[in-house]
Amino acid sequence: MNIPHEENPSKPKSIIKRYTKELLIALVLAIVAAIGFERWEGWSYQKAINNNLNAVATIVVYDRAGRPISQGSGFFINSSGLLITNAHVIRDMGSAHAKLKSGAYYELQSLKSINSDLDIAVLQFDANETPCVKGLGNSDEVVPGEKVFAIGTPVGQEGTVSEGNISNPTRDVGGRRFLQFTAPISPGSSGGGLFEKTGYIIGVTTASLNIQEGEQAGSAQNINFAIPINELKKSFDETPKSTDAASYYFKGTLAENRKEWNDAIRYFSRAVELDSLNADAYIGLGSCYFAKRDYKHEYESYLAATLADPNNSEAFYYYATSCEDYGQYKEAGRAFLKSYTLDPEDKDVIHDFALYYLAVGDKEDAATLINKLSGLDPGWGAVLKSILQKSK
Repeated sequence: MNIPHEENPSKPKSIIKRYTKELLIALVLAIVAAIGFERWEGWSYQKAINNNLNAVATIVVYDRAGRPISQGSGFFINSSGLLITNAHVIRDMGSAHAKLKSGAYYELQSLKSINSDLDIAVLQFDANETPCVKGLGNSDEVVPGEKVFAIGTPVGQEGTVSEGNISNPTRDVGGRRFLQFTAPISPGSSGGGLFEKTGYIIGVTTASLNIQEGEQAGSAQNINFAIPINELKKSFDETPKSTDAASYYFKGTLAENRKEWNDAIRYFSRAVELDSLNADAYIGLGSCYFAKRDYKHEYESYLAATLADPNNSEAFYYYATSCEDYGQYKEAGRAFLKSYTLDPEDKDVIHDFALYYLAVGDKEDAATLINKLSGLDPGWGAVLKSILQKSK
């Protein structure tokens, strides 16, 4: 396989979605036939957990004398160190650091915003390549009994995942609305994420109640609460506009999650006006233009992202997909190659690069990547091997 190694890159976040309708149908049918719906659903759920697990951080808060005073959880919403947590976690904060399950460690740069009534704070950490949650979901669509999972740092145990169900999506506590759920959380989980089964975040975990009476007294928590993510969106929509590029980027992210593409484009555009090297804002623009089927501006936005940050793997991945949309297939291959060489051990990169080769009929190079993927993730390797066999 002729894959030259370039200096350092990318990490695609989703299966290639730009192929022809016929190819997509063929891929899905092959997957279902090979592994069955239940196994496919299980892998998708596990992938949703794994992706978000990497983006949830342990936050240690220090007073002005440098003494640790509290510990909580938070989650990154972009790759530039923007993190959401509970306001009560950072009470009396002098400084703070965030630590990921991977061991990555970041120092607090600034407090971007705080809403004490809602118990939400936005912190900017000194980082430019943080993993981020899949996206902000719609908490108004949550229903009783829906399967959910929580990720946080209960009693110092970082990277903890617990599963449960929504008990009541509109629980009123003291005049405020919460999502009530059964996934266990403990002190230290405050500020972590509550996710629906496909991986979108629907709430910020904030409190729990122990069973106080009866045979189950003192047992694990099963009455737990999260701030609905739509409350967070509404809160920041109502704040005065800032002249800070990160603030415009955040507003653009919220608008994009609501599929308000024109508003999101306006916010992202303002962000890059204020900071021409803000690759994340260019990526946001590209995503919105793709949703509007404006492939010319999608292509230009992702290209700008790669120029703003030549070592941003995500930028090269999305640039590759935009090349496909714009009919630049050779350039798409070069961009996928750049993505792969920047991060040659990332199984998501290998997975999507292999799909690209399958789409263009290069079965030899696809097979090489699939064999490598099988060593990193046997499940996904088996799926693509089945597709490769069916394509012969």
